[in-house]
Amino acid sequence: MPSAPRQDLSGRLLDGRYEIVEHLADGGMASVWRGVDRRLDREVAIKILGRHLGGDPAFADRFRREARSAARLNDPRVVAVFDQGEDDGDLFLVMELVPGRTLRQVIHDEAPLTPRAALDLALPVAEALSVAHDAGLMHRDIKPENVIIRPDGQVKVADFGLARAVTSDTATALGGNLIGTVSYLAPEQVERGASDARSDVYATGLLLYEMLTGRKAYEGDNPIHVAYQHVHGTVPAPSETVPGTPKALDEVVAWATARDPQDRPADGGALAARLRRVRASLPVEDLDARPVPLDVAPTTPTIAMPRRKPGDTAPDLPTGAAVGAAVGAGSTRTTNSPGRPRRRTALWLVPLLALLLGGWYFLAGPGATTQVPAVKSLSQSDAEQALTGAHLTSSVEEGYSETVPKGR
Repeated sequence: MPSAPRQDLSGRLLDGRYEIVEHLADGGMASVWRGVDRRLDREVAIKILGRHLGGDPAFADRFRREARSAARLNDPRVVAVFDQGEDDGDLFLVMELVPGRTLRQVIHDEAPLTPRAALDLALPVAEALSVAHDAGLMHRDIKPENVIIRPDGQVKVADFGLARAVTSDTATALGGNLIGTVSYLAPEQVERGASDARSDVYATGLLLYEMLTGRKAYEGDNPIHVAYQHVHGTVPAPSETVPGTPKALDEVVAWATARDPQDRPADGGALAARLRRVRASLPVEDLDARPVPLDVAPTTPTIAMPRRKPGDTAPDLPTGAAVGAAVGAGSTRTTNSPGRPRRRTALWLVPLLALLLGGWYFLAGPGATTQVPAVKSLSQSDAEQALTGAHLTSSVEEGYSETVPKGR
């Protein structure tokens, strides 16, 4: 059933203080708006929870409690929570407005990232978790959408405490809220609904894998299939998808995403310390190596043979007379018997002609081989030019993709 159209809340004043200016984003639990705190005259982000959540009194109490806990986190790597309230039945959070891109957008546009770039993004996430874990607060919903990268490169983690309120027992009927984030759920969250600091570490390990490879560790046709893989599978090494990924990064991903929580880092601080050591130990050439995913990496090189270019005429094939002229002199020297030279020339003509024809077919004709150039991520014009240069024809068919930019 199609969802009801989102109500335009622009111009609404919440709690007599926060003016909603424009819509920014929607999620499974809430919509996010840019607003202005009239009392302090500053721009803020306002997250308004869905009515299906706010209508539960027990949830409303948990939400207020968790919002107060999140507001106590004071760290530049954490999106600050300024206030929480209720207005005409709508529960809302007032947060720091952070300009920039989400990690989801960065992965979509740029992944796979270099090891240096991936570490530079994963480390602040682990450090933000360390601050929260030390304060006794778990995130429980680490995903690319909750990591924001400012234009100056500063990384901030958003939505601390909100997932805990939503996933409490009285909200189990709202199981659909976690469908969108099942790709980052730890096995214990899937099996028992239990989570702790190591569950946040697991999700951070999956973020690192995704930054290094450009793809999720587990994908499937439905959330149940993905959840099953978390419980019963093993996260593959990034180097299986991107050859050349440093072994140290394979190891840290394996450590962070171990199925058994006991085999993972104890908290965000332990993971952050390991990430720092890995970054310090890798040579510059490994840190800045441009990754090439396996599905676009060059395969075993093929020797490129000359082929006819479009419009070229086919090369003249040797005729029987020409072949006879080439071998006739030798044939007449090998025999002095009348009539034998003509017969011996005919015997040599058939295999030699077949050899010449076969050589032309496989070396310069339609049977010749060519190396197909890698055109993934190229613009349409560049891809067509590369294929034409390899003497290949191409056709264009447009389609929708969540990962490939338009025109690529």
